[in-house]
Amino acid sequence: MRLEGKRALVTGSSQGIGAEIARLFSKEGATVVVNHRAGAPHPERTVDSIRKAGGKAFALHADVSDPVSVRGLFRDVKKRVGGLDILVNAAGLADRTLWNLKLEDTTLEMWQRVFAVDAFGTFLCTQGAAGLMKRGSSIVNVASIPAIVGDTEGLVYASAKGAVISMTRMFAKMLAPEIRVNCMAFGSIETTWVDWLGKEQARSYLSAIPMRRFGKPSEAADLALFLAGDKSSFITGQVITLDGGEAAR
Repeated sequence: MRLEGKRALVTGSSQGIGAEIARLFSKEGATVVVNHRAGAPHPERTVDSIRKAGGKAFALHADVSDPVSVRGLFRDVKKRVGGLDILVNAAGLADRTLWNLKLEDTTLEMWQRVFAVDAFGTFLCTQGAAGLMKRGSSIVNVASIPAIVGDTEGLVYASAKGAVISMTRMFAKMLAPEIRVNCMAFGSIETTWVDWLGKEQARSYLSAIPMRRFGKPSEAADLALFLAGDKSSFITGQVITLDGGEAAR
């Protein structure tokens, strides 16, 4: 198993891609901390599915945008498992109204709300994790290809993910050689956001993907596993796209 004996924290892992990553990490031998925000839908389902498969996991609530809550999270992590080998910053904030939004309807409050989770949360959790990590540890961030190539939708979300990409490159140099820091930039991965799309929108998205399909959460988890494990031991400061060729323009 590729993560045997490792201790991993996956933020925002009560559902979606984060939950898929948590389950795969456990399958590969890691003890997994499932982080969730207040009111997250059924975080116990992720933990229960891991335990039923013979893995080790427990859930910890924390709001990644709140410095006090994040400090408490990492105190609990240290108390429960003694340290940390892997952090995946998967927590993010996006919804239908933020995605399909005209420029004139975009407000500063929206920017503050999204940046608080995606950008500030990535910073706070990286800061907290670094204090618990030893040489050979890995941090994996999550971004989105519109932050790289631009788009007409998702302005606030993509901008926050652009900050995550910048932090990835900065942290990689600041924390080397002890800790590696990389970033996954996702294209259209088939999660609940697909429900926001009308039929024409969905067809438009698919036509822009050379592979002519949406990605699967399991494929995102596979990439996270590679970046978290020893097979990528000479890779840091990189942004790896998982997008079926969408950004290859």
